[in-house]
Amino acid sequence: MQQIFLKGLGITLLLNLLVKPATIFGVDVVMQNRLGSETYGIFQTFLNTTFLFSMILDMGITNYMTRLIAQHPHLVRQYSHQLFTFRVALTGIYIIWTSVMFLIFQLPLSYWWLLGLLILHQISINSVNYVRAYTGGLMRFSMDATLSVIERLVYLCLGIIVLYTSFFGPVTLGLFVGIFLTSSITSLVIAGFVYVSMVEFPKWKWNSVFFRAIFKQSFPFALLVILMMLNAKLDSVFINTLHPDGNRQVGYYMHGYRLLDACWMFGVLFGGILLPIFSRLIKEKSSVSGIMTNAFNLLISGGLLMIALSIGSLEPLFNALYKDATTVSFQSWIFLSITFLPMCFTIVFGTLLTANGNLRQLNKIAFITLLITITLNIILVPIYGAVGAAIASMCSQLVCCTLQWLVVRYSMKERLENGAWLKLASLAIAMMIMLFLEKHFELDLFYWIPSLMIVWFIWTFSLRIIDLRAVLSLLKK
Repeated sequence: MQQIFLKGLGITLLLNLLVKPATIFGVDVVMQNRLGSETYGIFQTFLNTTFLFSMILDMGITNYMTRLIAQHPHLVRQYSHQLFTFRVALTGIYIIWTSVMFLIFQLPLSYWWLLGLLILHQISINSVNYVRAYTGGLMRFSMDATLSVIERLVYLCLGIIVLYTSFFGPVTLGLFVGIFLTSSITSLVIAGFVYVSMVEFPKWKWNSVFFRAIFKQSFPFALLVILMMLNAKLDSVFINTLHPDGNRQVGYYMHGYRLLDACWMFGVLFGGILLPIFSRLIKEKSSVSGIMTNAFNLLISGGLLMIALSIGSLEPLFNALYKDATTVSFQSWIFLSITFLPMCFTIVFGTLLTANGNLRQLNKIAFITLLITITLNIILVPIYGAVGAAIASMCSQLVCCTLQWLVVRYSMKERLENGAWLKLASLAIAMMIMLFLEKHFELDLFYWIPSLMIVWFIWTFSLRIIDLRAVLSLLKK
């Protein structure tokens, strides 16, 4: 099972490392520079508004089906028609609900067209994720990895044409959103062909009894994801609503949040592979310690390197990426980068608890985290703007990850392999020392960055935080 995990992870990371960084730095960053922080802030606020309630489109069905199919592959076709009908009904509810929230949030009425296009975008993305429940549950990780990058790949190609050729005029908000929507719809069409070939052509089949049963079973998954979405995406809404210069502060916040989101994308890939594997191991009553430790070590060690590297080169990095980066952007990123570490805890321990069916505990933790997020944003955002939102995010995620780890450790009785915590703590200290040396002595980044990479590499592989033998064996095969 460890080989399946590493192989799936290798394929997934390879495809995503090729596409997603190029998309973020080659298109997203340039788009924001062309549009300006204020206009881009408007787009981001609307995108987060549609994203906040996009779980209505799924209601936990995707995670529920991934876990179910991983444990019972023969059920792959049993519920397909009823689930298709159920999701169509949920789509209608989502459109109505999001439109009502648009009015409640008092967003500008002149942007109705933007709301409509981004609603279509969310419908497309969620439908692709539903198809990936089947590819992931059946452990077809090559196909799953391909589906995970198609939307970004199309967006990258269209973005390059718009930004770096003369086929189009100046970049406008409408043109940018058009690229966004075209990419997600293309991904949906391809995912549709995959679904038909792997499952069957969907048909309308209304079954009220089934809908109630599936809703009852999947609702804990839905509630969990809704609470986590609110925790992750309320920040820009709070900034836009509570700060006097809301749109501009959202733009500054996105300078750092985009980098965090890029790291989170790769973390989510781990979760997508871990969920079916954890589910299978738990059904077979096998140990999850090895997989859990390997995934945790990979995420935390990579996260520590990212934090040290980005904070050490903070101002040159942001000034190279953005035309209007400010002190607010720099300060926000320091807190957002640290936030990635507790998010890594959630990816591993939260996924394990999901696979084990500990939804009640997870929902309680997510609700507590949401209360902390809302409270801290209300206190900090009116005064500190984007920096306040970043501090709120860091604090709430620290509480969330600590509570999840406690449930895994003392309720599930699962623990990391011996020495894992000590090794990661020593790596963290080494990265802090390197960061201190750079800041205190103002070292030349041309020499400091390779030195940091060498220290990280030696420390990580000499202590076997990452098992090089297992990785090389996999690559050889």
